[in-house]
Amino acid sequence: MANDLILYTCEIDDGGAKIHPCRRAHDALREAGHEYETVIMDSNRPLGWGAKGTRPELKRISGQEKLPVLKLGDGSTVNGSGKIVKWAKATPGA
Repeated sequence: MANDLILYTCEIDDGGAKIHPCRRAHDALREAGHEYETVIMDSNRPLGWGAKGTRPELKRISGQEKLPVLKLGDGSTVNGSGKIVKWAKATPGA
């Protein structure tokens, strides 16, 4: 499943402050030893403001429009940094 993980993030990606949700997701996945692809969904939407209705692909994938989202190898998703952190801790990588 290592190469089947896709993390959808905002343009801040993993360069933001440690409390930024997208960075928290990156850090948790790395600390757990997961290999994954990163896809930046869009830019110019600070804190997701004005994003409603602008991420149809993310909504199709995850059922919602908020980032970050982790897509698993089976096509299911883990939505939100808190849930991604929990998933990463409970599912160690390589």
